[in-house]
Amino acid sequence: QIEGQGHGAVFDCKFSPDGQHFACTDSHGHLLIFGFGCSRPYEKIPDQMFFHTDYRPLIRDSNNYVLDEQTQQAPHLMPPPFLVDVDGNPHPTKYQRLVPGRENCADEHLIPQLGYVATSDGEVVEQVIGQQTVDQDEAGLEPSILDGMIRQLQLEQDQRTGADQESAPSGPQNGEGTPRRG
Repeated sequence: QIEGQGHGAVFDCKFSPDGQHFACTDSHGHLLIFGFGCSRPYEKIPDQMFFHTDYRPLIRDSNNYVLDEQTQQAPHLMPPPFLVDVDGNPHPTKYQRLVPGRENCADEHLIPQLGYVATSDGEVVEQVIGQQTVDQDEAGLEPSILDGMIRQLQLEQDQRTGADQESAPSGPQNGEGTPRRG
């Protein structure tokens, strides 16, 4: 029972490595953190944190795979999302670095470029410009700088991975027990 909101369900729960803390998420979008010690570090983060892609519509393709409706991409293949408040306003860059895949980005890449785009049914929606739809690409609209940088980084990573697999014998080369990620 969630006070003032009715019944809720716990969706996920994770324990810290030392077993002193655990965190849960519920069906109402709350993050619950339990444990021993001071809560001061958690007071520094915003009360509302959502990904800008959290409530975007999904569709299924002819193979019954799930795709983002606006970009026509599988959600797991899309660039890392931006952190926003409940109204869709982006959080400052220090919070954007909390998103996996954005840890080492320059400040100018942590500020989303928002724009208004008309969908196929005529509805005007706000979206991050760096995530244009297939229709926009076919219409000849110039892709954003962010899209180009993401493609370039992916290409470089693919080339490094391909070169590492061709030239490396089995096992790590850095003298450690596990290989390092680039």
